[in-house]
Amino acid sequence: MPRWRFVKQDNDNTAAVASIKDVADCAARADAQVRSVLLGVMAQRRSAAVAFDYVAGLSPETKANCWSIAESAGHEGWGRMQALLGSYRWDWRALRTQLPGLAAAWIPDAEGDLIGPGIAIDETAQLKHGDATACVAPQHAGCTGQVENCVSAP
Repeated sequence: MPRWRFVKQDNDNTAAVASIKDVADCAARADAQVRSVLLGVMAQRRSAAVAFDYVAGLSPETKANCWSIAESAGHEGWGRMQALLGSYRWDWRALRTQLPGLAAAWIPDAEGDLIGPGIAIDETAQLKHGDATACVAPQHAGCTGQVENCVSAP
């Protein structure tokens, strides 16, 4: 009889290591694609690096403010995140055209599914006159495709 029949093999540890490695490889590929997209739309490489840190710093546990996101991303202060949101130059139209392809590449879609992969990118904004409503500011309004005085809505 072959010797391998008498050896009890414990494949649980091997399977766990393989699946952890698979997830890590998948995450690394996704990160590389996101970095590539950001490099294509940001005016400078260092701007793209800060934008990636911003995306990587987002999580359900992180409050949506520059200090918390900067801390989550490993930055010493909030300055770069604030500059990213306030003054960095980037092409939002180019980013918007690439997002559906990026999402489709990573979110599975069954053949013949008419609804799609289960993600919607909605840039809804409520146009406002004046500044009496909280968070009203000149900002990109998805409904018009221009910078308008509005409130962005989820």
